[in-house]
Amino acid sequence: MLEETGLAYEVVPRDQPPSIEDDDVPLELAGPAAILIYLAERAGRLFPVERRTRYPTLQWLLFQERDGERLFEALDARLAQAPFLAGEYTIADVSAYPWVVRHAEYGIGLDKYPALKRWVDALGARPAVQRGMAKLKPPG
Repeated sequence: MLEETGLAYEVVPRDQPPSIEDDDVPLELAGPAAILIYLAERAGRLFPVERRTRYPTLQWLLFQERDGERLFEALDARLAQAPFLAGEYTIADVSAYPWVVRHAEYGIGLDKYPALKRWVDALGARPAVQRGMAKLKPPG
Protein backbone atom coordinates (compact mmCIF):
# COMPACT_ATOMS: atom_id res chain seq x y z
CA MET A 1 0.00 0.00 0.00
CA LEU A 2 2.79 2.40 0.86
CA GLU A 3 4.46 1.67 -2.46
CA GLU A 4 1.17 2.26 -4.30
CA THR A 5 0.59 5.62 -2.61
CA GLY A 6 4.18 6.83 -2.63
CA LEU A 7 4.02 7.78 1.07
CA ALA A 8 7.38 7.73 2.83
CA TYR A 9 7.83 4.86 5.27
CA GLU A 10 10.29 2.77 7.23
CA VAL A 11 9.82 -0.95 7.79
CA VAL A 12 10.62 -2.15 11.29
CA PRO A 13 10.55 -5.97 11.54
CA ARG A 14 8.37 -7.25 14.37
CA ASP A 15 6.78 -10.49 15.45
CA GLN A 16 3.48 -8.68 15.96
CA PRO A 17 0.65 -7.97 13.50
CA PRO A 18 1.03 -4.92 11.23
CA SER A 19 0.84 -1.51 12.84
CA ILE A 20 1.79 2.04 11.89
CA GLU A 21 2.89 5.18 13.65
CA ASP A 22 2.45 8.57 12.04
CA ASP A 23 4.97 11.24 12.97
CA ASP A 24 2.75 14.01 11.55
CA VAL A 25 -0.06 13.41 14.05
CA PRO A 26 -0.05 11.58 17.39
CA LEU A 27 -1.49 8.36 16.03
CA GLU A 28 -0.77 4.64 16.32
CA LEU A 29 -2.96 2.16 14.45
CA ALA A 30 -3.14 -1.62 14.35
CA GLY A 31 -5.36 -3.79 12.21
CA PRO A 32 -4.97 -4.13 8.45
CA ALA A 33 -8.33 -2.62 7.45
CA ALA A 34 -7.93 0.45 9.67
CA ILE A 35 -4.38 0.98 8.45
CA LEU A 36 -5.37 0.68 4.79
CA ILE A 37 -8.28 3.09 5.15
CA TYR A 38 -6.07 5.60 6.97
CA LEU A 39 -3.29 5.41 4.37
CA ALA A 40 -5.72 5.62 1.46
CA GLU A 41 -7.45 8.68 2.91
CA ARG A 42 -4.12 10.30 3.75
CA ALA A 43 -2.85 9.75 0.19
CA GLY A 44 -6.20 10.55 -1.40
CA ARG A 45 -5.99 7.33 -3.43
CA LEU A 46 -7.47 3.83 -3.59
CA PHE A 47 -10.47 4.48 -1.32
CA PRO A 48 -13.15 5.96 -3.54
CA VAL A 49 -15.38 8.73 -2.25
CA GLU A 50 -18.21 7.92 -4.62
CA ARG A 51 -20.66 5.57 -2.86
CA ARG A 52 -20.97 3.40 -5.97
CA THR A 53 -17.42 2.12 -5.41
CA ARG A 54 -16.69 3.14 -1.79
CA TYR A 55 -19.06 0.63 -0.22
CA PRO A 56 -18.11 -2.30 -2.45
CA THR A 57 -14.52 -1.51 -1.47
CA LEU A 58 -15.47 -1.72 2.22
CA GLN A 59 -17.50 -4.87 1.59
CA TRP A 60 -14.57 -6.70 -0.01
CA LEU A 61 -12.05 -5.30 2.47
CA LEU A 62 -14.08 -6.69 5.38
CA PHE A 63 -15.23 -9.84 3.56
CA GLN A 64 -11.74 -11.29 3.77
CA GLU A 65 -12.35 -12.60 7.27
CA ARG A 66 -13.91 -15.74 5.79
CA ASP A 67 -12.12 -19.05 5.41
CA GLY A 68 -10.10 -20.61 2.58
CA GLU A 69 -12.08 -22.37 -0.13
CA ARG A 70 -15.32 -20.43 0.44
CA LEU A 71 -13.44 -17.16 0.29
CA PHE A 72 -11.57 -18.14 -2.88
CA GLU A 73 -14.88 -19.19 -4.48
CA ALA A 74 -16.45 -15.83 -3.61
CA LEU A 75 -13.42 -13.88 -4.85
CA ASP A 76 -13.35 -15.86 -8.10
CA ALA A 77 -17.07 -15.28 -8.68
CA ARG A 78 -16.66 -11.54 -8.10
CA LEU A 79 -13.56 -11.27 -10.27
CA ALA A 80 -15.34 -13.09 -13.10
CA GLN A 81 -17.62 -10.01 -13.20
CA ALA A 82 -15.08 -7.21 -12.73
CA PRO A 83 -11.33 -6.63 -13.09
CA PHE A 84 -10.95 -5.73 -9.41
CA LEU A 85 -12.94 -6.46 -6.24
CA ALA A 86 -14.73 -3.11 -6.13
CA GLY A 87 -14.71 -2.70 -9.92
CA GLU A 88 -11.62 -0.47 -9.85
CA TYR A 89 -8.30 -0.97 -8.05
CA THR A 90 -8.77 -0.10 -4.36
CA ILE A 91 -7.56 -0.96 -0.88
CA ALA A 92 -9.72 -4.10 -1.03
CA ASP A 93 -7.33 -5.47 -3.67
CA VAL A 94 -4.28 -4.22 -1.77
CA SER A 95 -5.49 -6.03 1.35
CA ALA A 96 -6.42 -9.32 -0.34
CA TYR A 97 -3.38 -9.80 -2.56
CA PRO A 98 -0.67 -10.66 0.01
CA TRP A 99 -2.58 -13.58 1.50
CA VAL A 100 -4.23 -14.78 -1.73
CA VAL A 101 -0.82 -14.97 -3.41
CA ARG A 102 0.21 -17.36 -0.60
CA HIS A 103 -2.57 -19.78 -1.60
CA ALA A 104 -0.23 -22.79 -1.65
CA GLU A 105 0.45 -22.32 2.07
CA TYR A 106 -3.28 -22.91 2.65
CA GLY A 107 -3.32 -25.97 0.38
CA ILE A 108 -5.40 -24.16 -2.23
CA GLY A 109 -4.51 -24.21 -5.92
CA LEU A 110 -5.65 -21.47 -8.28
CA ASP A 111 -6.33 -23.84 -11.20
CA LYS A 112 -10.03 -24.01 -10.41
CA TYR A 113 -10.26 -20.23 -9.89
CA PRO A 114 -9.43 -18.71 -13.32
CA ALA A 115 -10.69 -15.20 -12.56
CA LEU A 116 -8.81 -15.13 -9.27
CA LYS A 117 -5.65 -16.35 -11.05
CA ARG A 118 -6.02 -13.58 -13.65
CA TRP A 119 -6.33 -11.04 -10.82
CA VAL A 120 -3.29 -12.45 -8.97
CA ASP A 121 -1.24 -12.25 -12.16
CA ALA A 122 -2.44 -8.70 -12.91
CA LEU A 123 -1.69 -7.40 -9.41
CA GLY A 124 1.61 -9.27 -9.30
CA ALA A 125 2.67 -7.39 -12.44
CA ARG A 126 2.19 -3.98 -10.80
CA PRO A 127 5.59 -2.42 -10.00
CA ALA A 128 4.37 -1.08 -6.64
CA VAL A 129 3.08 -4.52 -5.64
CA GLN A 130 6.39 -6.09 -6.63
CA ARG A 131 8.31 -3.54 -4.55
CA GLY A 132 6.00 -4.02 -1.56
CA MET A 133 6.11 -7.80 -1.69
CA ALA A 134 9.93 -7.68 -1.91
CA LYS A 135 9.95 -5.74 1.38
CA LEU A 136 8.04 -8.60 3.04
CA LYS A 137 10.70 -11.17 2.20
CA PRO A 138 13.30 -11.80 4.89
CA PRO A 139 16.79 -10.65 3.91
CA GLY A 140 18.92 -13.44 2.61
